[in-house]
Amino acid sequence: MNKQNIILNFEDILNTYKTKIPKKKYISLISRRWLPLKQNSNLTQESAYFLSKIMGDGNLDKSFTCRFIGDFKDLRSLKKLIIQNYSIKSKSMTIRSKKARGHSHMLQVNDSLFGRFLYSLGAPKGNKTKIKFLVPNWIICSKNNKKYFLQGLFDDELSTIKIKRKKFIQEATFRMAKIEKYQKNLREFLSQIKKFTEDFNVNCSKIDKPHFESIQKDGSRSFSQCFRILGNINNIIHFNKNIGFRINNLRIKELKKSIFYVKKMRGRGFEPR
Repeated sequence: MNKQNIILNFEDILNTYKTKIPKKKYISLISRRWLPLKQNSNLTQESAYFLSKIMGDGNLDKSFTCRFIGDFKDLRSLKKLIIQNYSIKSKSMTIRSKKARGHSHMLQVNDSLFGRFLYSLGAPKGNKTKIKFLVPNWIICSKNNKKYFLQGLFDDELSTIKIKRKKFIQEATFRMAKIEKYQKNLREFLSQIKKFTEDFNVNCSKIDKPHFESIQKDGSRSFSQCFRILGNINNIIHFNKNIGFRINNLRIKELKKSIFYVKKMRGRGFEPR
């Protein structure tokens, strides 16, 4: 077996335990056949998607419980993906209403093996605004992994691509925030995402200067940084063809409307900007 092709092995999961892994957990880990995780497998691509969901609107807590925020229908689709790819039982997952951030829902995955698996792959644990993280190398070196990774982030964090007014498509903003201490890390992370996006022939703006967001409970100040996917016609077509969204129904719907509008205007001899 080519060890260079292996991203994750049993030992990586075992190392997430302070003491010995419980016997039932070990048997369950073996039965799920996640490991060894190889670079070019379908599960690796799916894991790139879920890793980015943790880096986006999701959360991984100290008990290795995963939570994902979004629309109820989108979360049902996400739940199906988890069942299909990771052999996790439906009863281990719950979707409930969430009051914060307007009307949204939260999918909670009560399966610590899944959380440890994503953590071993590079998922940040805890409050993402107060810790450093970057995209792991196993994603950087694979274009397929980068595409799945971008889809997960853009499902959560990219603003909706839509028609703003006649002959104009609104630019889509990708924005994230961290406390003042980690602004350099945030800029480096955004630079990675911007480069990945441009690797798919999608043009982006420069990264903006930090913008004050809020004061945390501990008194630390958070700042956001962002870049934009340019709204010109070819750029939107390339984004739709080469990256796109995966399960965010609203953004998929608006992007389809924008592409339909672009083709319609082109047929009339106009060129939307």
